[in-house]
Amino acid sequence: MAGSENRMMELVYEAASNTLSVKWSDDLSVESEQFYESIVALFATIREKQVANLIVASGSPSGGVLTEDIITHFIHNIPDTPLQRIALLESPDYLWDSNLYQVIKLLIVSHHLPIAVEVAEDETAARKWFIQTAEAAE
Repeated sequence: MAGSENRMMELVYEAASNTLSVKWSDDLSVESEQFYESIVALFATIREKQVANLIVASGSPSGGVLTEDIITHFIHNIPDTPLQRIALLESPDYLWDSNLYQVIKLLIVSHHLPIAVEVAEDETAARKWFIQTAEAAE
C-alpha cells in the first residue's frame, strides 16, 4: 500500500486491487482553494496510477457547495481516466452524500462514461461492491 497525506487530504493506493482511497479533512471547505488543489492532485494520481476503483470518504464537510471550477475540472478530467467504479462512503450528512452522488451520476450520464457509482455504508461494503461489479462485467 502506498499512501500520501497532507493536512487536507489523504490518499492510499492499493496496487493489488487497483483501488485508490481518498479522504478529506473535515476542516476543509469544498469552496476553498485548498479543496480545488486537492481535486487536481486526486486526478493526477488517478491518471498516474491508472486507477480503476475509487473510494471517496468526504467526511463531514465544513460547508459550502461544489464550485463551478471543481465541476468543470471533473468534466474535463474524468473522461481521461481509467476509472470504472466510484464508491462514496456514507457521511453523517445525508444531503451532502445525496448531492455528491447526483453530481457524479449526472457527469457520468451526460458524458456517457463507463463508470458505475454507488453510495456505500463503509469501506468494506465498497470493496465488496467493487468485486461484485467486476465479476458481473466479466
